[in-house]
Amino acid sequence: MFTIGIIGRPNVGKSTLFNRLAGKKIAIVDDMPGVTRDRIEFVTDWAGYRFAIVDTAGFDLKEELLKKEMQAQFMHGLREADFFILMTDGVEGVHPLDEIVIDLLRQTGKPFQVAVNKVDTDAKETLTYDFYRLGVDEVIGISASHGRNVDELLDKVVTFIPDDHDKTDPYEGRIKLIVTGRPNVGKSSMINKWLGQDRLIVTPIPGTTRDAVDTFFEYDGQKYVLIDTAGIRKKKIMFKDKIEKYGYHRWEDAVERADIAVCIIDADEGLTDRDVKVIADNWESGRPVILVANKWDLIENKDEKAKDFFKDIDHHLQFLNKPTLIYTSTLTGKNIFKVFDAAKALYKEYSKRITTHKLQEVLEEAIQRHQPPVTRNRRVKFYFITQVGTCPPEFVIFVNYPDAVHFSYQRFIVNIIRAHHGFDGVPIKVHYRQRGESKNTPIGEY
Repeated sequence: MFTIGIIGRPNVGKSTLFNRLAGKKIAIVDDMPGVTRDRIEFVTDWAGYRFAIVDTAGFDLKEELLKKEMQAQFMHGLREADFFILMTDGVEGVHPLDEIVIDLLRQTGKPFQVAVNKVDTDAKETLTYDFYRLGVDEVIGISASHGRNVDELLDKVVTFIPDDHDKTDPYEGRIKLIVTGRPNVGKSSMINKWLGQDRLIVTPIPGTTRDAVDTFFEYDGQKYVLIDTAGIRKKKIMFKDKIEKYGYHRWEDAVERADIAVCIIDADEGLTDRDVKVIADNWESGRPVILVANKWDLIENKDEKAKDFFKDIDHHLQFLNKPTLIYTSTLTGKNIFKVFDAAKALYKEYSKRITTHKLQEVLEEAIQRHQPPVTRNRRVKFYFITQVGTCPPEFVIFVNYPDAVHFSYQRFIVNIIRAHHGFDGVPIKVHYRQRGESKNTPIGEY
């Protein structure tokens, strides 16, 4: 797919433009330079053309560890994109870093367009004049925050997309995995080990990844999207700053997009309350969870530690159905690819659909084995069951009194569905809907 890279020095509005093009707030936007630390990808369309856009870390020449790794990301992005939007700041004018970046762009031989940001009105068009000394034929003054001239910029961009470019949605046919967990448990290291490249910034600093970053990946014939998320350090109401708050909301959005959650746990620390909260949030949102005990190489008595893990899972994660636990080491690479074997098997269950006829047989058996209890002097009559969705598996059962179906009987229904049709390791949602007196005979009455 044709890929457009949004590049430029820090704090010129790259993430604001990215969010506007994507139609939603994906990248974290703040006035602090360097807020976007990883490359963030999204697919969008304009004038009938479909393309991927990439927001890169701001190009800065400071020597701190994190900044140096951000430059490596930037240089890698130059190799991956087909076209570039060079974002500049109209208020500040041409900056020495703008000249360095444009020289790097020319070395790639790839087309690019200079966009002068913060040109909010026609009167401010004069701010663009200074940028012609970069040696370009055309600059476009825009306002990423207000949307001014963004359509003109996109019109220019799509003229560089060849007619025969691949229009396939890169997300189609891929299993979307959200890689989540507490800070510094090895999420980004795990993804980089899978990919064999420093796709994400990895440092010993907790919370280095602040955006949800999509990475495309293929293993054993199956295509995946890997979503790395910011580590969640605090409860929702205890954010230290608005950047952390934005990161939490990006995490929520990422969960909504994902099919399966891969929860990385520090094997040495064991299952913590925060791990349980993250796992529960994913499961309750309808996502299966793969538990990954990372840093297993650091564990001396592995048999005892494994027993402790299973005890903790039985005690704290009773809501999981047949949980998958994998012991890994990103340092040695041990078992890291077993995650994809587990994900492939889970997705088969997650996307499974059962015919109404087979489900009706299961419901009839359930009623015969155990009549619904009388609740508040009302006898619940069951009429019909059908599957209305997958990912997660979702069912609707029509009854006369939906609010009278006791929770214990609801659990019994879920268990008997699992007994006949599996759905191992994935959450099941069952909804009860009103159906009045019908000419159809209720199940269990002949």
